[in-house]
Amino acid sequence: MTAWRALADWRRDAQRVRSSETGAMPPPDAALLPGTCGLCGATGGFACGAGLRDPREGLRCLACGCNARQRAAAAAALSALPAPRAAKVYITEQASPLFLVLRGAVGNLAGSEYPSGFWKRLRLSVWLWRHGVPAWVDRQDVTALGFADARFDCLVSLDVLEHVPDHRAALREFSRILAPGGRLVLTVPFYEGAAATATIAHLRGDGTVEFDGAPEYHGDPLGGGVPCFHHFGWDLLQDLHETGFVEAEACRMRDRAAGLPQGVWVIRATR
Repeated sequence: MTAWRALADWRRDAQRVRSSETGAMPPPDAALLPGTCGLCGATGGFACGAGLRDPREGLRCLACGCNARQRAAAAAALSALPAPRAAKVYITEQASPLFLVLRGAVGNLAGSEYPSGFWKRLRLSVWLWRHGVPAWVDRQDVTALGFADARFDCLVSLDVLEHVPDHRAALREFSRILAPGGRLVLTVPFYEGAAATATIAHLRGDGTVEFDGAPEYHGDPLGGGVPCFHHFGWDLLQDLHETGFVEAEACRMRDRAAGLPQGVWVIRATR
């Protein structure tokens, strides 16, 4: 893991980093990238295949099912906790392979989803039940979380913030529920060459979405798409400072032996 705190610092190192990653990806016809999962410990490797276009979303561990982005964020979170099995951790997903694996890695884990209605919540809950978790999915709005102040030691949020119209409200909530010294680990589609975040959509007064250009939707666990509101740049680190975090950095997680042949951006901050 290498970390930067400003775009100027990244620009100084970018060519070297990119050069070091050249040729690290498996060949297009490879079905498997050998390695050991840093999250579940399995040695069966990571799925490739001809359809692997985005290594961030692919390279799933054949044992636990976590993709490269999930494993990179988990590694950043667990390495920041001095005693993971004694930690209280909240993750903004619940019906996911990552939630299942983290249940065995941390002492006290809470998760949630944001289903739009009863039937979607039921479908997500059924997924949990089928995977051995006898609980209803907890519905939480990241801009108004139903947790007490300073409850958690670590908060993990993966590719959620770009779907929140007021992302700073979510960051303030993340800060509120973290204890002093607590760690935030998040991923977003990070535009590494952009100094400023571009907001590409807004909510109208009637709650509908208005895009400034071509509509952009991202997939969700139930199919369909969720509107994207932001293309985040390096000023996301400043947003973190302004919403209650004392340190913030952009980390590039890379470890080919652990199924991360190409760097994955993870944002890490300290409350």
